[in-house]
Amino acid sequence: MRRMLILFGWSALLGAQAVLAQVSGYTPPTGFKTFSLELTSGVVAVSPSGKMAVATGRFGGGATITVYDRIAPQGRQVLTTVSNAQWQFFGGLAWRDDNTLVFAENGDLDTLLEWDTTTSTVNTLAPVGSLPNVADVAIVGNQVLALGADGPNANKLYRVANGTATVLVDAYGTGYAGGLGFHNGLIYAGDTNDPAFTGNPGQVFRFQPTFDADGLITGVSLVDVLSLAGGGGSGVVSFAFDSEGDLIATTQRTLTLLRGTQATPFGQFSGGYPFPTSIAYYGNGFEPFQGNGILIVNAEYTEVGGLFAITPVPEPASLLMLGAGLAGLVFSRRRR
Repeated sequence: MRRMLILFGWSALLGAQAVLAQVSGYTPPTGFKTFSLELTSGVVAVSPSGKMAVATGRFGGGATITVYDRIAPQGRQVLTTVSNAQWQFFGGLAWRDDNTLVFAENGDLDTLLEWDTTTSTVNTLAPVGSLPNVADVAIVGNQVLALGADGPNANKLYRVANGTATVLVDAYGTGYAGGLGFHNGLIYAGDTNDPAFTGNPGQVFRFQPTFDADGLITGVSLVDVLSLAGGGGSGVVSFAFDSEGDLIATTQRTLTLLRGTQATPFGQFSGGYPFPTSIAYYGNGFEPFQGNGILIVNAEYTEVGGLFAITPVPEPASLLMLGAGLAGLVFSRRRR
Protein backbone atom coordinates (compact mmCIF):
# COMPACT_ATOMS: atom_id res chain seq x y z
CA MET A 1 0.00 0.00 0.00
CA ARG A 2 2.82 2.39 0.91
CA ARG A 3 4.48 1.72 -2.45
CA MET A 4 1.24 2.52 -4.26
CA LEU A 5 0.92 5.81 -2.38
CA ILE A 6 4.48 6.78 -3.23
CA LEU A 7 3.91 5.98 -6.90
CA PHE A 8 0.69 7.99 -6.84
CA GLY A 9 2.48 10.92 -5.24
CA TRP A 10 5.25 10.87 -7.81
CA SER A 11 2.80 10.63 -10.72
CA ALA A 12 0.79 13.58 -9.41
CA LEU A 13 3.91 15.71 -8.99
CA LEU A 14 5.13 14.77 -12.45
CA GLY A 15 1.72 15.73 -13.78
CA ALA A 16 2.07 19.09 -12.06
CA GLN A 17 5.43 19.57 -13.77
CA ALA A 18 3.81 18.71 -17.12
CA VAL A 19 1.40 21.58 -16.54
CA LEU A 20 4.41 23.88 -16.90
CA ALA A 21 5.63 22.29 -20.16
CA GLN A 22 5.86 24.56 -23.19
CA VAL A 23 5.78 24.20 -26.96
CA SER A 24 9.05 24.83 -28.74
CA GLY A 25 9.40 28.09 -30.65
CA TYR A 26 7.49 30.48 -28.36
CA THR A 27 8.25 31.65 -24.83
CA PRO A 28 5.13 32.82 -22.96
CA PRO A 29 5.05 35.43 -20.17
CA THR A 30 5.51 34.30 -16.59
CA GLY A 31 2.35 32.68 -15.26
CA PHE A 32 1.29 31.16 -18.58
CA LYS A 33 1.90 27.83 -20.29
CA THR A 34 1.47 26.60 -23.85
CA PHE A 35 0.36 23.39 -25.50
CA SER A 36 0.13 22.19 -29.08
CA LEU A 37 -3.26 21.80 -30.73
CA GLU A 38 -1.76 19.19 -33.08
CA LEU A 39 -3.07 21.03 -36.16
CA THR A 40 -0.75 22.50 -38.76
CA SER A 41 -2.53 25.67 -39.91
CA GLY A 42 -5.74 27.60 -40.35
CA VAL A 43 -7.79 30.69 -39.55
CA VAL A 44 -9.47 30.06 -36.19
CA ALA A 45 -12.68 31.05 -34.38
CA VAL A 46 -14.31 29.60 -31.25
CA SER A 47 -18.08 29.41 -30.72
CA PRO A 48 -19.85 30.47 -27.49
CA SER A 49 -19.89 26.84 -26.28
CA GLY A 50 -16.25 26.16 -27.18
CA LYS A 51 -16.51 24.55 -30.61
CA MET A 52 -13.45 25.39 -32.70
CA ALA A 53 -13.63 26.23 -36.41
CA VAL A 54 -10.41 25.97 -38.43
CA ALA A 55 -10.39 27.23 -42.04
CA THR A 56 -7.58 25.92 -44.24
CA GLY A 57 -6.91 27.46 -47.65
CA ARG A 58 -5.98 25.61 -50.80
CA PHE A 59 -4.45 26.93 -54.01
CA GLY A 60 -6.71 26.26 -56.99
CA GLY A 61 -9.86 25.71 -54.93
CA GLY A 62 -11.31 23.17 -52.56
CA ALA A 63 -10.47 25.04 -49.34
CA THR A 64 -12.07 23.53 -46.24
CA ILE A 65 -13.53 24.60 -42.90
CA THR A 66 -13.59 22.01 -40.11
CA VAL A 67 -15.54 22.34 -36.86
CA TYR A 68 -14.24 20.43 -33.81
CA ASP A 69 -16.14 19.72 -30.62
CA ARG A 70 -13.40 21.22 -28.44
CA ILE A 71 -10.09 23.07 -28.50
CA ALA A 72 -7.74 20.66 -26.71
CA PRO A 73 -6.53 17.72 -28.81
CA GLN A 74 -7.25 15.08 -26.15
CA GLY A 75 -10.48 13.35 -27.19
CA ARG A 76 -11.23 15.99 -29.81
CA GLN A 77 -13.66 14.98 -32.57
CA VAL A 78 -14.71 16.48 -35.89
CA LEU A 79 -18.33 17.62 -35.82
CA THR A 80 -18.67 18.72 -39.44
CA THR A 81 -16.74 20.04 -42.44
CA VAL A 82 -17.55 22.11 -45.50
CA SER A 83 -15.61 22.64 -48.71
CA ASN A 84 -16.16 24.20 -52.13
CA ALA A 85 -14.25 24.12 -55.40
CA GLN A 86 -14.53 27.93 -55.62
CA TRP A 87 -12.92 28.59 -52.25
CA GLN A 88 -9.18 29.22 -52.19
CA PHE A 89 -8.23 31.48 -49.28
CA PHE A 90 -9.95 32.64 -46.12
CA GLY A 91 -9.76 36.04 -44.46
CA GLY A 92 -11.53 36.09 -41.11
CA LEU A 93 -14.01 33.84 -39.30
CA ALA A 94 -16.64 34.81 -36.72
CA TRP A 95 -19.43 32.84 -35.05
CA ARG A 96 -22.78 34.62 -35.28
CA ASP A 97 -24.16 32.12 -32.75
CA ASP A 98 -23.22 28.62 -31.64
CA ASN A 99 -24.24 27.06 -34.97
CA THR A 100 -23.68 29.78 -37.56
CA LEU A 101 -20.25 30.71 -38.88
CA VAL A 102 -19.51 33.79 -41.00
CA PHE A 103 -16.34 33.72 -43.08
CA ALA A 104 -14.49 35.73 -45.72
CA GLU A 105 -13.24 34.17 -48.96
CA ASN A 106 -10.59 36.33 -50.60
CA GLY A 107 -9.33 34.14 -53.42
CA ASP A 108 -11.68 34.46 -56.39
CA LEU A 109 -14.91 35.39 -54.62
CA ASP A 110 -13.99 38.45 -52.47
CA THR A 111 -17.14 38.23 -50.39
CA LEU A 112 -18.61 37.03 -47.09
CA LEU A 113 -20.47 33.76 -46.67
CA GLU A 114 -22.51 32.26 -43.84
CA TRP A 115 -22.56 28.56 -42.97
CA ASP A 116 -25.31 26.90 -40.94
CA THR A 117 -23.31 24.06 -39.43
CA THR A 118 -26.46 22.11 -38.50
CA THR A 119 -27.74 21.85 -42.09
CA SER A 120 -24.54 22.44 -44.13
CA THR A 121 -26.28 25.33 -45.90
CA VAL A 122 -23.93 28.09 -47.12
CA ASN A 123 -25.29 31.47 -48.22
CA THR A 124 -23.52 34.46 -49.74
CA LEU A 125 -23.99 37.63 -47.67
CA ALA A 126 -22.91 40.12 -50.35
CA PRO A 127 -22.38 40.00 -54.12
CA VAL A 128 -19.26 38.22 -55.35
CA GLY A 129 -16.46 40.74 -55.84
CA SER A 130 -18.06 43.39 -53.62
CA LEU A 131 -15.39 43.06 -50.91
CA PRO A 132 -11.96 43.16 -52.62
CA ASN A 133 -9.11 41.77 -50.49
CA VAL A 134 -11.54 41.03 -47.66
CA ALA A 135 -9.74 40.18 -44.43
CA ASP A 136 -10.98 40.02 -40.83
CA VAL A 137 -14.67 40.04 -39.87
CA ALA A 138 -16.63 40.92 -36.73
CA ILE A 139 -20.29 40.49 -35.79
CA VAL A 140 -22.14 43.55 -34.46
CA GLY A 141 -25.80 42.81 -33.80
CA ASN A 142 -27.54 41.89 -37.06
CA GLN A 143 -24.69 43.03 -39.31
CA VAL A 144 -21.14 41.99 -40.13
CA LEU A 145 -18.13 44.29 -40.25
CA ALA A 146 -15.27 43.42 -42.60
CA LEU A 147 -11.90 44.85 -43.54
CA GLY A 148 -10.61 45.36 -47.06
CA ALA A 149 -6.81 45.06 -46.97
CA ASP A 150 -6.21 47.27 -50.00
CA GLY A 151 -2.91 48.73 -48.83
CA PRO A 152 -1.45 52.10 -47.80
CA ASN A 153 -4.07 54.83 -47.48
CA ALA A 154 -6.59 52.57 -49.23
CA ASN A 155 -7.79 50.08 -46.59
CA LYS A 156 -11.54 49.95 -46.09
CA LEU A 157 -14.02 49.16 -43.34
CA TYR A 158 -17.28 47.66 -44.62
CA ARG A 159 -20.69 46.98 -43.13
CA VAL A 160 -22.47 43.98 -44.63
CA ALA A 161 -26.22 43.75 -44.08
CA ASN A 162 -29.32 42.89 -46.09
CA GLY A 163 -27.25 41.47 -48.94
CA THR A 164 -25.20 44.63 -49.48
CA ALA A 165 -21.66 45.74 -48.64
CA THR A 166 -21.46 49.41 -47.60
CA VAL A 167 -18.19 51.30 -47.12
CA LEU A 168 -17.96 52.95 -43.68
CA VAL A 169 -14.32 54.05 -43.92
CA ASP A 170 -12.97 54.60 -47.41
CA ALA A 171 -9.24 54.82 -46.68
CA TYR A 172 -7.31 54.32 -43.46
CA GLY A 173 -3.84 53.22 -42.41
CA THR A 174 -0.36 53.60 -43.83
CA GLY A 175 0.14 49.84 -44.24
CA TYR A 176 -2.21 46.87 -44.69
CA ALA A 177 -5.40 46.24 -42.73
CA GLY A 178 -5.38 43.34 -40.29
CA GLY A 179 -7.36 42.71 -37.12
CA LEU A 180 -10.95 43.76 -36.45
CA GLY A 181 -13.12 43.79 -33.35
CA PHE A 182 -16.01 45.48 -31.55
CA HIS A 183 -15.49 46.13 -27.84
CA ASN A 184 -17.19 48.44 -25.33
CA GLY A 185 -19.06 50.24 -28.09
CA LEU A 186 -16.00 50.97 -30.24
CA ILE A 187 -14.76 49.44 -33.49
CA TYR A 188 -11.08 48.42 -33.46
CA ALA A 189 -9.33 48.14 -36.84
CA GLY A 190 -5.67 47.18 -37.19
CA ASP A 191 -3.06 48.57 -39.58
CA THR A 192 0.43 47.14 -40.13
CA ASN A 193 1.84 50.69 -40.41
CA ASP A 194 4.66 49.03 -42.33
CA PRO A 195 4.07 49.31 -46.09
CA ALA A 196 7.66 48.42 -47.02
CA PHE A 197 7.94 45.63 -44.39
CA THR A 198 10.89 47.31 -42.68
CA GLY A 199 9.80 46.46 -39.13
CA ASN A 200 7.58 49.39 -38.13
CA PRO A 201 5.23 48.69 -35.21
CA GLY A 202 1.57 48.22 -36.01
CA GLN A 203 -1.27 50.42 -34.86
CA VAL A 204 -4.97 50.13 -34.05
CA PHE A 205 -7.61 52.65 -35.13
CA ARG A 206 -10.61 53.11 -32.84
CA PHE A 207 -13.88 54.30 -34.34
CA GLN A 208 -17.13 55.40 -32.69
CA PRO A 209 -20.11 54.02 -34.68
CA THR A 210 -23.44 55.74 -35.26
CA PHE A 211 -26.52 53.47 -35.38
CA ASP A 212 -29.93 53.95 -36.98
CA ALA A 213 -33.26 52.88 -35.49
CA ASP A 214 -32.82 49.35 -36.85
CA GLY A 215 -29.41 48.92 -35.21
CA LEU A 216 -27.44 49.28 -38.43
CA ILE A 217 -24.21 51.28 -38.41
CA THR A 218 -24.63 54.31 -40.66
CA GLY A 219 -21.25 55.95 -40.08
CA VAL A 220 -18.19 56.08 -37.87
CA SER A 221 -15.93 58.78 -36.44
CA LEU A 222 -12.27 58.33 -35.54
CA VAL A 223 -11.62 58.33 -31.79
CA ASP A 224 -7.86 57.75 -31.71
CA VAL A 225 -4.99 55.64 -33.05
CA LEU A 226 -3.13 53.37 -30.60
CA SER A 227 0.47 52.35 -31.24
CA LEU A 228 1.61 48.76 -30.64
CA ALA A 229 5.27 49.84 -30.41
CA GLY A 230 5.49 48.88 -26.73
CA GLY A 231 4.93 45.25 -27.66
CA GLY A 232 8.36 44.94 -29.25
CA GLY A 233 7.05 43.47 -32.49
CA SER A 234 6.26 44.82 -35.92
CA GLY A 235 3.11 45.23 -37.97
CA VAL A 236 -0.12 43.50 -36.95
CA VAL A 237 -1.87 40.58 -38.62
CA SER A 238 -4.86 39.97 -36.37
CA PHE A 239 -6.02 40.34 -32.77
CA ALA A 240 -8.50 39.07 -30.21
CA PHE A 241 -9.97 40.38 -26.96
CA ASP A 242 -9.59 38.33 -23.78
CA SER A 243 -12.15 38.14 -20.97
CA GLU A 244 -10.53 41.11 -19.21
CA GLY A 245 -11.00 43.29 -22.28
CA ASP A 246 -7.32 43.33 -23.23
CA LEU A 247 -6.45 43.22 -26.93
CA ILE A 248 -3.79 40.65 -27.88
CA ALA A 249 -2.28 40.95 -31.35
CA THR A 250 0.01 38.87 -33.54
CA THR A 251 2.97 41.17 -34.24
CA GLN A 252 5.59 38.95 -35.91
CA ARG A 253 8.35 38.18 -33.38
CA THR A 254 6.05 38.88 -30.43
CA LEU A 255 2.47 38.82 -29.35
CA THR A 256 1.46 42.27 -28.12
CA LEU A 257 -0.97 42.93 -25.28
CA LEU A 258 -2.81 46.26 -25.43
CA ARG A 259 -4.37 47.14 -22.07
CA GLY A 260 -6.20 50.42 -22.41
CA THR A 261 -3.71 52.45 -24.42
CA GLN A 262 -0.55 50.74 -23.12
CA ALA A 263 1.14 48.08 -25.28
CA THR A 264 3.50 45.49 -23.78
CA PRO A 265 5.09 42.25 -25.05
CA PHE A 266 3.13 39.05 -24.44
CA GLY A 267 5.78 36.42 -25.05
CA GLN A 268 8.21 36.04 -27.92
CA PHE A 269 8.80 33.73 -30.88
CA SER A 270 12.22 32.34 -31.71
CA GLY A 271 13.78 32.09 -35.16
CA GLY A 272 14.74 34.57 -37.83
CA TYR A 273 11.43 35.74 -39.35
CA PRO A 274 8.45 34.45 -37.34
CA PHE A 275 5.05 35.39 -38.72
CA PRO A 276 2.10 34.32 -36.52
CA THR A 277 -1.27 35.04 -38.10
CA SER A 278 -4.79 34.17 -36.87
CA ILE A 279 -5.65 34.44 -33.17
CA ALA A 280 -8.77 33.63 -31.12
CA TYR A 281 -9.78 33.58 -27.44
CA TYR A 282 -12.14 31.48 -25.35
CA GLY A 283 -12.80 31.10 -21.63
CA ASN A 284 -12.95 33.13 -18.43
CA GLY A 285 -9.89 34.69 -16.85
CA PHE A 286 -6.56 35.33 -18.53
CA GLU A 287 -4.10 36.67 -15.98
CA PRO A 288 -0.79 35.20 -14.74
CA PHE A 289 -1.58 32.14 -12.57
CA GLN A 290 -5.30 33.00 -12.72
CA GLY A 291 -8.17 31.87 -14.93
CA ASN A 292 -9.00 29.20 -17.48
CA GLY A 293 -8.92 31.33 -20.64
CA ILE A 294 -7.32 29.90 -23.78
CA LEU A 295 -5.62 32.01 -26.44
CA ILE A 296 -5.23 30.17 -29.77
CA VAL A 297 -2.51 31.25 -32.20
CA ASN A 298 -1.81 30.08 -35.74
CA ALA A 299 1.98 29.85 -35.69
CA GLU A 300 2.42 27.88 -38.91
CA TYR A 301 5.02 30.38 -40.15
CA THR A 302 7.14 30.24 -37.00
CA GLU A 303 9.34 27.62 -35.36
CA VAL A 304 6.23 26.38 -33.52
CA GLY A 305 5.02 25.06 -36.86
CA GLY A 306 1.27 24.97 -36.26
CA LEU A 307 -1.64 25.94 -34.02
CA PHE A 308 -0.95 26.20 -30.30
CA ALA A 309 -2.69 27.55 -27.22
CA ILE A 310 -1.67 29.75 -24.30
CA THR A 311 -3.39 29.47 -20.92
CA PRO A 312 -2.64 30.49 -17.31
CA VAL A 313 -0.75 27.96 -15.20
CA PRO A 314 -2.03 27.04 -11.72
CA GLU A 315 -0.76 29.24 -8.92
CA PRO A 316 2.63 28.06 -7.60
CA ALA A 317 1.12 27.84 -4.12
CA SER A 318 -1.44 25.33 -5.40
CA LEU A 319 1.30 23.06 -6.73
CA LEU A 320 3.25 23.33 -3.47
CA MET A 321 0.15 22.48 -1.46
CA LEU A 322 -0.45 19.45 -3.67
CA GLY A 323 3.11 18.25 -3.13
CA ALA A 324 2.99 18.89 0.62
CA GLY A 325 -0.32 17.10 0.96
CA LEU A 326 0.92 14.03 -0.90
CA ALA A 327 4.14 13.98 1.11
CA GLY A 328 2.17 14.17 4.34
CA LEU A 329 -0.09 11.34 3.23
CA VAL A 330 2.87 9.10 2.42
CA PHE A 331 4.58 9.98 5.74
CA SER A 332 1.47 9.22 7.77
CA ARG A 333 1.17 5.82 6.09
CA ARG A 334 4.79 5.04 6.92
CA ARG A 335 4.23 5.72 10.65
CA ARG A 336 1.39 3.18 10.88
